[in-house]
Amino acid sequence: MKTLLIRPPIYSKNLRYPSGPRFGLPLSILTIAAALEREGLPVAVYDSLIDCDIGNLGRNGDGTVHVGASWERIAKNILDEKPAIVGITNPFLDFSGHAIQTARTARSVAPGAAVIIGGPHASSAPESFFGRDTGIDFVFRGDGERSLVAFVKTVAAGGDPRGIDGISFEHEKGVRSNPLWPVGNLDDLPFPAYHLVDMERYFSIVKNGYPSRFGFAYPGSEREVSLLTSRGCPYRCIFCGNHLHMGRRFRSQSADYVLGHMELLIVRYGVRHFHLEDDNVALHKERFEKILVGIKERRWPITWDTPNGIRAEGLSEDLLRLAKDTGCTYLVIGIESGNQRVLDSIVKKNLDLAAVETTARLCRKVGIDLHAFYVVGFPGESRREIKDTFRFAHRMLGRYDVVPHLCSARPLPGTELQAICEEKGFLTEPRIPDMGSGVHGELFARKMIRTAEFSPDSLEQWVGQFNRMISAKLILKLVRWLLVHPLVAKRLFALFMSEVRHGPMDAAKRLLFGGLLYKNNFLRKNGSCL
Repeated sequence: MKTLLIRPPIYSKNLRYPSGPRFGLPLSILTIAAALEREGLPVAVYDSLIDCDIGNLGRNGDGTVHVGASWERIAKNILDEKPAIVGITNPFLDFSGHAIQTARTARSVAPGAAVIIGGPHASSAPESFFGRDTGIDFVFRGDGERSLVAFVKTVAAGGDPRGIDGISFEHEKGVRSNPLWPVGNLDDLPFPAYHLVDMERYFSIVKNGYPSRFGFAYPGSEREVSLLTSRGCPYRCIFCGNHLHMGRRFRSQSADYVLGHMELLIVRYGVRHFHLEDDNVALHKERFEKILVGIKERRWPITWDTPNGIRAEGLSEDLLRLAKDTGCTYLVIGIESGNQRVLDSIVKKNLDLAAVETTARLCRKVGIDLHAFYVVGFPGESRREIKDTFRFAHRMLGRYDVVPHLCSARPLPGTELQAICEEKGFLTEPRIPDMGSGVHGELFARKMIRTAEFSPDSLEQWVGQFNRMISAKLILKLVRWLLVHPLVAKRLFALFMSEVRHGPMDAAKRLLFGGLLYKNNFLRKNGSCL
């Protein structure tokens, strides 16, 4: 009895770096596949997102781009595999329509197969995947390794899987959701089944201008992989849905497990760069330090970053120096608001802005490029407090070179932010895709909240003004910096020329991002740059 795990295609508004489609490895289904393989259960992985001509993506009639295999090609793959179970991953709300269409395709060509779906969005809103002839039999929520292994074994034995924890399904009274079934010890899980996909295909896509994340460019850096070394978050930020699929309890892989995983990727697949995707990779400082010490002792020629953001406090100077010594190209910290009342009473971030400045000061001293996430437009936030965030971000850039990434709040399904907006009547008409309708909305739409203090349009105007002002200051900083460091200017020009084949504008963006995001890396003398 074979299980076929599919990553669906997506749609995109842009084609090129830095806002174009991101590919990268389908880490979640590779982990699920490894769990099935270990139990001797046949499994195949089909990443339809990369099964297309990346260099020849054309626009649809509505201006969007279908990225990935055609529906006919997906149907053929399912027919060829002849699976008894088709599993589909759905990480984001915005791409749920494509996930549902994949399920419908599977149902049409393999009517006898069980069609299931999982992933962060499926975990947060399981009821939205039933009805309307979606073709979906079960939704898997949270950690899927135990649940899917039990599901496959039960179905193979002719049993009823509806008693398995971690799943949701339709019954006579609506949608029933069984309790979650989290993995207690993450070291019990096998390494992802990388052998089930063409790793060189992913590296080639990155090399041709489609990195999965912002990455520092050097010869071989296209051999990048994302790692998730922990699950769960004990914090209670109102906009975050992490706990909906990973829970509140923080669980982490041991340092030895992480180092063994990295060694596999370095030795067998020649990986040179790691994106540490954890929300809390440095939450347990001792574990994080052991990982970094292990990298240093092994003298691996690698680089790494934290593109998903980490907690902004508690990073000592010694730990930051160790991070730099082991190839850290940049850190991202989640600050969210520059107003302490908003952080404490609205966002519930449990973060001291004074501690944020301490971390920024240390990063500047050590020479680690630092970026920060900011979010404005929360219910209960005043115009003055929104401006406080703008001023704080501006000061952090001026004093400590912290590059800001600012956007407006987005009420995701199942979050406290969404509940507040619904209760107070703050939600506007959301400009998001109609799930399964084939109609594309605004990708990752954020103009959804209206209060007495701001409207979506006024908030967009303020954010736009801030970003334009910051862009001008960043460009001026870059020019001044290059005048002081002519060797870096030469290296950045080489980066520009390596990207100019994609078009002058794309090359200019790479030049700008390369200079601003990784200025300390360009100053290194270890050869880890162009």
